[in-house]
Amino acid sequence: MISLQNRQKARLIGSVVTPLAAVFLQAACVVTGPGASFDRTLKVDGPVRLDIVSGSGKIVVHGGAPGVVHIHGEVRGGGFTLAGESRRAEEMAANPPIEQSGNSIRIGRRFGEPIFSWVTISYTVETPTDTELKAKNGSGGIEVSGIKEPATLSSGSGSLQVENAGDDLSLTVGSGGARVSHVGGKVSFQCGSGSVALEDVREEIRGSTGSGNIRIDRAQGRVNVHTGSGEIRVNGTTQDVRAAAASGNVEVSGNPAPEAFWDLGTKSGRIELTVPAGASFSLTARTSSGSVQAGLPIMIEEQSRRTLRARVGEGRAHVNLQTSSGSIRILQGGTS
Repeated sequence: MISLQNRQKARLIGSVVTPLAAVFLQAACVVTGPGASFDRTLKVDGPVRLDIVSGSGKIVVHGGAPGVVHIHGEVRGGGFTLAGESRRAEEMAANPPIEQSGNSIRIGRRFGEPIFSWVTISYTVETPTDTELKAKNGSGGIEVSGIKEPATLSSGSGSLQVENAGDDLSLTVGSGGARVSHVGGKVSFQCGSGSVALEDVREEIRGSTGSGNIRIDRAQGRVNVHTGSGEIRVNGTTQDVRAAAASGNVEVSGNPAPEAFWDLGTKSGRIELTVPAGASFSLTARTSSGSVQAGLPIMIEEQSRRTLRARVGEGRAHVNLQTSSGSIRILQGGTS
């Protein structure tokens, strides 16, 4: 028969051992193991079609010299033991998921293999500038620079960054954001949650965010953007602009070209339009709750506290401003 003293000792030992065991098991689950790396160099003899997929990790693509594609990979294993993690990383580095057929290259496509659920691979790729790129990342960022052909980029969770792209861009982000500069073609984007910043885009910009700000600088083509919740700012534009926010301010500055149409609206927020002294457009501004203010010379056609119809200069372009809740301001500034 166990004595009272022995039972108390047993309870004391159990109260110590159980938490220690829990700590040990938790540590074994969260330990990140050692990694491995690989390098591959592939020869090509013309324009390249490059397709990259990563479940988690980072994708970086740079434009480089013609005739060769260099791929560097950083692999980290996962699992319950350091030995298992190291083995998985080494196995993947020894036989990386790279396939080539002529000038078409696919990276990271062997998702049928069980090992892919236990590794994270980050890719850095240097490819000829005349490369058409498709890159998809489940969880992680994508960076691209110096590519002259069209690019399609997608990340479930992570940011997209593109600079010096020579052709059209298509961007999709579930949760993250995008920064794009110096693009020779069109840009289309769709962002669930995150801000988007674009500058020096030669052709049309079209896209939306569910929640996040949109900023566009020096757009040379048409702009058509929408956000569910966030601010929209468009600076230095002349072509057609359509900018709509469900909740957030809309600010646009520039000089609308003859026959251009600017349609700016928000359900909840203010609208601010800034144009140079030489601007020429017909104006319609309406607010359901707020005021309309004009800080530049205009020819008034109709005016009340919440509505203004007027002509600026010769009225060559057309500008429509409307907010359900917020004020509207038309200001003079900038250069012609």
